Amino acid sequence: MSINETQIEQLVLDELGGIITPEDSATLKKLLEEEPEALIIRNTIYEQFSGPEEQAFLALLPEQLPVDEVWAKIRKRKWIRVIVRSSLSLALMASVASGIYISFKPTKLFQPKAIVHGLSLKTVALQLPDGEVVNLGSTQQHVTVGDVTLNAEENLLSLKTRNKTGRAVITVPAGQDYKIKLSDGTEVQLNAASRMLFPVVFTGNSREVTIYGEAYLSVASDEKRPFIVHLPNSTVQVLGTEFNVNTYDNAHEQVALIKGAIKLEADATTLMLKPGFAVRYEKGQHMQATPFDAEELLAWREGTYVFHSTTIDEICGVLKRWYSINAVYDDASTGQRRFTGYIDKSRPMQHFLDDLRFTGHFDYYFDRDSVLHIR
Repeated sequence: MSINETQIEQLVLDELGGIITPEDSATLKKLLEEEPEALIIRNTIYEQFSGPEEQAFLALLPEQLPVDEVWAKIRKRKWIRVIVRSSLSLALMASVASGIYISFKPTKLFQPKAIVHGLSLKTVALQLPDGEVVNLGSTQQHVTVGDVTLNAEENLLSLKTRNKTGRAVITVPAGQDYKIKLSDGTEVQLNAASRMLFPVVFTGNSREVTIYGEAYLSVASDEKRPFIVHLPNSTVQVLGTEFNVNTYDNAHEQVALIKGAIKLEADATTLMLKPGFAVRYEKGQHMQATPFDAEELLAWREGTYVFHSTTIDEICGVLKRWYSINAVYDDASTGQRRFTGYIDKSRPMQHFLDDLRFTGHFDYYFDRDSVLHIR
């Protein structure tokens, strides 16, 4: 039977990226069950993205791009199509010759330019100014890569270098969090599925970083050099303080001040924030400061996430970041139901899901690909 290989590749890439719709997921599942060629294509693509270099490529994609544009960039990587075509042809030839269905491990035909040091799946990745990518595991590490010396102890990274130019990128995958000490002594704790761009050494009259996702910053005091945090739609300027930023939701950003003082700039307007107040900013909207509960808002730093009348849709976003899973709705209306409670990261995810099932908020099951289905 003739199949549309391009369609299957697109469906598999959407599945791999966690953006596949329930309808497309059902279509893909049917194709995998009925068409051996479709299963070969899926296995080949997953194989090519299972290696350390490809995981680094996925982790370091520019998160400010709309998701469709990100995956468009992935689909343009010609090596995927070449490998899929080659593997499919080889498998079909072998199956015709033998009269049986065979499985195989395709030969890797592409090697990215990035050099990877011990990078494993779902690891914290540090991309150095020269493009090299280094694994940041949970154990103590002391390693020199080029001009940069890395020290990682108890999930806290610090860097030293002879070269005072260039920016690095640290990417924290779903299911983890990580701390890094910058060259000025500032400490940044990045939550799951977050990323920060920063100079290996701060030079000049300011200290500037860019953050996507969520992070808690304890900024070293330096009256002569303000510390500036660039968010997707706004900028935070401080001298020495502690605050939390959250940009997970593309529709809005949240900045919460714990101590000190910060100046928030967006859309040509400025707001001075006082301790105990937070700003939830949407592009084009007026900025307004409101009080917040620091214990709840910062609970993520201790492995807890607190919900107050939160939609199931938002909760699924947290599950994806904390447990690195994909979730789909068998009934779209389920996503708008609301729940009050909390997640304890130290407990298995199923405990939380069973609690929601017990309270009648929804039912759930996992398919053979470990995708969470909510109904």
